[in-house]
Amino acid sequence: MNVFFETNKGLMRENNEDSFIVEEYGDFCLYAVADGMGGHKAGEVASSIVIDEMRKYFVTSVIKKDFKPPLFIAESVKLSNDKIREESFRNEECFGMGTTLAMVVIDKAQKLVYVGNIGDSRVYLLRNKELRQITCDHTYVNELMKEGKISLEEAKTHPKRNVITRALGSEEFVHADIFELDLLDGDILLLCTDGLTTHVSDYRILEIINEYGPSQSVQKLIQEANDNGGTDNITIIIVDNMIRGETDDR
Repeated sequence: MNVFFETNKGLMRENNEDSFIVEEYGDFCLYAVADGMGGHKAGEVASSIVIDEMRKYFVTSVIKKDFKPPLFIAESVKLSNDKIREESFRNEECFGMGTTLAMVVIDKAQKLVYVGNIGDSRVYLLRNKELRQITCDHTYVNELMKEGKISLEEAKTHPKRNVITRALGSEEFVHADIFELDLLDGDILLLCTDGLTTHVSDYRILEIINEYGPSQSVQKLIQEANDNGGTDNITIIIVDNMIRGETDDR
């Protein structure tokens, strides 16, 4: 299993308010991206809190030898949410801060993938040359689309397309959507903040990964997002479950 990752502040932002984690311990792997929100540097604080809390809790939980990924996702989200709100109320400059979260836990022994998300950071699965979004965006326009009130094309230019309906730190209790899927040989997982998906379509993401392969695609995708405007921070993690001896022609 190979992992490639990078974060970039884009062309329009003074700070990079994204954070990410790439952590492996025993039979388990943890990958996550978080996109912070808030004035001054509060967004950066919020995203770093969730990543730091998750990293510590991950190692502590795996060491106990009774690690259950769905429970870990739920409990780490609660811990992180409490910590963000505590800091938000303690520090006036951080009041109202929040962050999205997209995370993956891989059980290598069982060949299972557990996905959790809050907000509009995403997890994709590339399998058999097809790209599928696993997570569901918690946004105002996505709710309108699910209700059939607007089309996908209308959502792209909707004046409230950046309004998030669920974020860590926004409420006392926040839960993550959790998904489970089998991990197959040759699968590729892509985690990203919306700095990528705002400027690069799913179709183009697939084209780039198929053309350049996982090892070069992170930089190519960031370049594409910046070439198309670069209005936000961009963070990408690509996890490649390519089997030994397989040719990289995806």
